[in-house]
Amino acid sequence: MVRAFPRGPVSQDISRRITVSITSHTNIGKTTLIRTLLRRDVGKVLDQAHVTDQNEQFTWLESDEGDRLDIWDTPGFGNSVQLLKLLQKQDHPIGWMIAHVWDRFKDRPLWCSQQALKNVRDEADVVLYLVNASEPPMLAGGYIHPEMQLLDWLRKPVLVTLNQIGREDGDSERKERERQWFDLFKQYSVVQGVISLDSFSRCWVLEGVLLEDIQRLLPAHVHATMTRLTDSWRASNIKVFKKTMNRIAHVVARAVCDGEDVTGTGAGRKAGVTRAVQELNRRLDHDTRLAMQDLIEWHGLEGDAALKIHTQLHDLTVPIESSVMEETLGRAAIGGFGGAAAGTAAGAAIDATTGGMSLGLFALTGAFLGALGLAAWGKEAEAEETLTIKWVPKFLDGLTQDLLLRYLAVAHFGRGRGEFRVDHDVSALWKRAISNVYIPYEGEFREIWKAGDSHDPRNVHDVTAEVSTRLIKIARQVLIGLYPISEKISLRDQDDP
Repeated sequence: MVRAFPRGPVSQDISRRITVSITSHTNIGKTTLIRTLLRRDVGKVLDQAHVTDQNEQFTWLESDEGDRLDIWDTPGFGNSVQLLKLLQKQDHPIGWMIAHVWDRFKDRPLWCSQQALKNVRDEADVVLYLVNASEPPMLAGGYIHPEMQLLDWLRKPVLVTLNQIGREDGDSERKERERQWFDLFKQYSVVQGVISLDSFSRCWVLEGVLLEDIQRLLPAHVHATMTRLTDSWRASNIKVFKKTMNRIAHVVARAVCDGEDVTGTGAGRKAGVTRAVQELNRRLDHDTRLAMQDLIEWHGLEGDAALKIHTQLHDLTVPIESSVMEETLGRAAIGGFGGAAAGTAAGAAIDATTGGMSLGLFALTGAFLGALGLAAWGKEAEAEETLTIKWVPKFLDGLTQDLLLRYLAVAHFGRGRGEFRVDHDVSALWKRAISNVYIPYEGEFREIWKAGDSHDPRNVHDVTAEVSTRLIKIARQVLIGLYPISEKISLRDQDDP
């Protein structure tokens, strides 16, 4: 959510460099937010006050024309009440504050506040003021009021960023907290907007909204510079977005076109089915692992993010259950053919899940459904003819949605401390959002599954293209559904479907 306030004065210097200073009370999460925006580790992140005690500059964006958007990580304000009382006694408080020589170690809170104020005065075109929105505004007002007065003396436009605001599903508690924070900052003329942007778990589309808000606070003569920088951000992220959808589509396409032939009779035939299922699972598991590694790298995350995402989403990524098998095949088919293999499947699933991004029983159950389905369609288990084990359409639908769910986890992975923080309710929200958008496309996907059903690897390229085209549409609709405000930034380019 973004709330706009009337504009205030801003520097009129003409430059191809735009500078944003991030300030806050101490230990709120400035460095964590910068790590998330830059998608790399910078500075120090510790759970203690005044970890950052010097102003640090980082380049966030650059354009082909030579424009640059820099971010300054500033020290947190310390004892704001004491500092304000001290400055109110001076005729020229900010000038006196910055000119005064403070002891960096003995008067650390005052030293840090001095460094932050000096940076804002000398460098900032726009100030991002970060607050911990998980606490009630009435408790934070004790330090926010003096800090707003300090920033007001500098006359630079302030955009408040609500950190750790919570769930993104528009629940009443979140909306009420946002309203309370808005009401708190409405009284300060220096504050010209409020935006929710979590340092730990944010979706990349909200960064585009942040850039749009920064541009709104800049003078007209630098809008062209900011537009080029925003366009650079958009082009880079849309490229990653489309590449990601194509990578997911390739995993799905390989599953669509995959298959294992089983021959023989009796116990040998059943053992062959088990081996075929394990081979299908092994290849899909391998493909999924490699795809997740690519997604993690493309989104600037750490390698172990895959395991963290898998752990968080494991109980939500099982689209095919035993009840579906019974519904599709009937109890007789399950009891007569699948019972002997089911034990092996469970054991293999336990082994598979120890390796990180394994689909485990999720994949194995789908494969058995395929085997049982073919058996139920008239192929006798004792016959000599070849039985082809393939993934069935219902499983492929589930796989496609599961991979989109994993994409959302990556897209929300705030680099911060390297942690992935999402509660079960948010994950379930994502799953519902994907399912709702996917339903109108089910018919189209079933046609694709049919076209790729020839057990011919040469079809992978064509199926990938067909699936990717639809995934781009679905993922875009899901993102806009989750973040309606992101519609103000374009999530497409001229080549999009």
